Amino acid sequence: MSKRFVLTVAAGGFIIIFGALLLLNWERVFGDYRPVQTATAVFKLEVGSQGVARTTDSDDALHYMVKKGHLDEYIQLMNEKGYVLKEKDIDHNRLVFNDGQEDEQIYYKRFARKYRMIDGEG
Repeated sequence: MSKRFVLTVAAGGFIIIFGALLLLNWERVFGDYRPVQTATAVFKLEVGSQGVARTTDSDDALHYMVKKGHLDEYIQLMNEKGYVLKEKDIDHNRLVFNDGQEDEQIYYKRFARKYRMIDGEG
């Protein structure tokens, strides 16, 4: 047998085993978020030209994903929707927006090492 064939079979076996383990433990890896939609959002952030990606969790609640340190892109998105940033509370991972009538608090949290998951606006 050639080395190329052995490497191909070994790589294929590794991919199958890794995929099976990921499917069995997807809740532990992704938490409450849907794996396919979360992976699509990461793809849009990394490969696509989007700065903010939309996703949903297992309860169909809307979330936004941004790269770490790029919350300004989400703030700009909210400004386009008519919200004005009133307060940026980094200690409590909270953004406070005002739409002219009332304040709205939006929380974000760390997702993986490179991303922030932001709760969708109410």
